Amino acid sequence: MWALVRHRIVAALVVFALLAASTAVWAQSAEPTLDRIYRTGELRVGMREAAPPFAFLDESGRHAGFSVDMAYLLAEKLSEWAGKPIRVQEVTVTPATRIPVVTSGIVDIEMGSTSMTAARELVIDFTLPFFVSETQFLVRADSGIRSLDDLNGKIVAASEGTTNLAALQQVVQQGRFRPQAIVTEETHAKGFLSLQQGRIDAYFTDASLLVGLRASAPNPADYVIIPEAIHLEPYGWMVPENDSDWRDFVNHFFLWTLETGVFYEIYDKWMGPGSATEIPRSQAYEHYLQMVRWPGVTDVWPGTRD
Repeated sequence: MWALVRHRIVAALVVFALLAASTAVWAQSAEPTLDRIYRTGELRVGMREAAPPFAFLDESGRHAGFSVDMAYLLAEKLSEWAGKPIRVQEVTVTPATRIPVVTSGIVDIEMGSTSMTAARELVIDFTLPFFVSETQFLVRADSGIRSLDDLNGKIVAASEGTTNLAALQQVVQQGRFRPQAIVTEETHAKGFLSLQQGRIDAYFTDASLLVGLRASAPNPADYVIIPEAIHLEPYGWMVPENDSDWRDFVNHFFLWTLETGVFYEIYDKWMGPGSATEIPRSQAYEHYLQMVRWPGVTDVWPGTRD
């Protein structure tokens, strides 16, 4: 009988330990992002490995790009709000891993070039759009390809986990052209390499990223971006779902950069005249950047935590 009692006591202790552990994990995961950032002094940012000019690894293996600069500026404003230094922890992500690292709590924010979609919004939250692009495609200049019609019977590709792949599959299903095959690439860099080596005939992604990929080639003139858009791509930064204080902080940060002009300084550094990947802002994009502004942001933000 005593053995049975001991067995039940041990079983009860195991159940209690599991409950305690799961409660601790839940409590940790439920900690508001701003509280965690303040407690740890660390902003964990997911950064793309090959999405120039927004986020990529440069020749020295360091993260660089428009969104990377914005991430470090965000940390500066968080430091001002917290009243103590907030450092950036860089986490390299790919198109396939960028959403899981947000939903699992590995990062506080993903700052790259992620297109905003309703399906993605079901599991994460987007900030206000910070850029608008279009899905276009890149070909070798000597291929003779100059339109979607020229892709009939050709091998085309896009990266896994992207809206570009979904858009490509949709236009093929609609019969706008009939490729020999659609190849799924792991990253944009690998997709461009496949194009360079002749394994595919066209690579589809955001026009802004195609500019960066083309510029990275030893001889950019060997490649042509075909300006026949198949999809509109608004970009947003991704944050954990249902954490409105953190999402508001990042949105106010974006609005602050617009009001102070810092946004345009960083944009022009990476995409302005004379940059390696010049991407002129369209009239519609300029109108959006003017309309999205909120009066008085610079008067009250970022404030202080206390």
